[in-house]
Amino acid sequence: MIELSQLSCDFARSERRTAHLLLVEDDETDVLFVKRCLAKYGADIPLTIARDGAEALEILRSRENASHTHVILTDLNMPGVSGHELIEAIRADAALANSVIFVLSSSRLTGDIRRCYGFNIAGYLTKQRPPRELEKDIMMIFDYCTSVHLPT
Repeated sequence: MIELSQLSCDFARSERRTAHLLLVEDDETDVLFVKRCLAKYGADIPLTIARDGAEALEILRSRENASHTHVILTDLNMPGVSGHELIEAIRADAALANSVIFVLSSSRLTGDIRRCYGFNIAGYLTKQRPPRELEKDIMMIFDYCTSVHLPT
């Protein structure tokens, strides 16, 4: 049995590192919005852009990214491999299954929201919000990237 003091020591020795943010988005306006929010946020959060789910999976599975912890922010409606298909592929891949995934979508359909939460996403955000509120939502994800302890 592991003692509480041992768990505390292990956690104290763990290194909190800023997670890499993988933005999966095909709309250039939305990409620019996230980049502007990141510049305004002011923290050094590494950002990688993928234009669809296939590119995102390629990035996540690449050797140079194997040592990085990623927080994924994905749209759902994209050409090629959609956000739904991306989430399903990530959860089915043992090496990626524990990835932290947020959805940022124009869809407010209950079916889309339930389907995503069925794959244990961390949060579902909608794009149809006033810019200030959407910026606040995006900043919350940046806070997450810089604040939590994630496995390597």
